[in-house]
Amino acid sequence: MPTALARGLECGVVTASQARRPAPPWPFVLHASPGVGGQHGSGPRVVVGGQHGSGPRVVRDYTLPGDSDLLMHYAVCRAAGITLHGPPARDCIGPVARPVILGYLADELGWGLAHAPECYAVLNACRALVFLTDDTIVSKVAGGLAALDHALGPPGLVRDAVDQQQGRVRERPPGPEAISFVTGVAVPLSAAALSAAALSAAALSAAAAGRPAAPSA
Repeated sequence: MPTALARGLECGVVTASQARRPAPPWPFVLHASPGVGGQHGSGPRVVVGGQHGSGPRVVRDYTLPGDSDLLMHYAVCRAAGITLHGPPARDCIGPVARPVILGYLADELGWGLAHAPECYAVLNACRALVFLTDDTIVSKVAGGLAALDHALGPPGLVRDAVDQQQGRVRERPPGPEAISFVTGVAVPLSAAALSAAALSAAALSAAAAGRPAAPSA
């Protein structure tokens, strides 16, 4: 079996207080990654040392006010972080609100179609559907396998995306079927983000007024 593609590792450094209270503009101390550009459209793009696009990329906090990719990194680390030393990740990293995550995932799908291989966009759509349905954060491949198990997407497209991600077939740009699937997933994600945000705002308003919040649908 062909070996999966080596994609390198990305590293982010934040302060303890930044992690405990995650909030816009999502400040950081340092980011390091093996290639050009963050995954998300609003992520760090400023290179410190080396030429843009020619090897490791290091971004310092004085170049940008923050990086919205961090909100998802925080959510992932709270859900599945492995502690090498010190307290568990959930004790160190504060929660990110569900509407914020849903909105990010919807935006990420558009960025993936415009800038990433088909497998990236399709598998992100699959794992976004998993989060939308049961609030579980999973990997790209796990999202694809879940989509196949629960018929959440076109099976041939999803199988091809898993094969691309794992290096069994060559990556390719998003095709018409992928674009249709991914844009279709973005619609309920955006709607759910707006609905959840409205419910959260109503709950805060009710709490401030000293009355119970209306139940969610």
